[in-house]
Amino acid sequence: MNLSAKTEYACLAMLELAQHFDGREPVQVRCIAERHGIPSPFLVQILQDLKRSGLVSSTRGAAGGYRLTRSPQEITLAQVLDGVEGSVEPTTNASVASPLAPVLLEVCNELSSARRKHLEAIALADLVERACEATGPMWFI
Repeated sequence: MNLSAKTEYACLAMLELAQHFDGREPVQVRCIAERHGIPSPFLVQILQDLKRSGLVSSTRGAAGGYRLTRSPQEITLAQVLDGVEGSVEPTTNASVASPLAPVLLEVCNELSSARRKHLEAIALADLVERACEATGPMWFI
């Protein structure tokens, strides 16, 4: 599965926010951008999409930033992808006039459904846990 840069950056930003979920202060865009090598202007656009989707909230001002609207256990990868990509339905090339084309569309729908179910089963908290296991504990000062 190939992720667009926008989707990958959205996932990284959401994971960063998930790691700071218990903190009192919102996470600044600058911090997320620097830590993950994401261009700040692009990240702002992505976070606005996620805000419109109801996954993050923002606080204005010098100490402002973003935070998750729900716990990382309650937000799935499917919701993050929907927030930045919208619902993407599989299609076939409509210009192909073949009686076999509907079969290909059926397979595409099956694959899409399986992908969706898998993404719905993965919460941000699961990914944060995997990251901690892979890299060891993270200490923030």
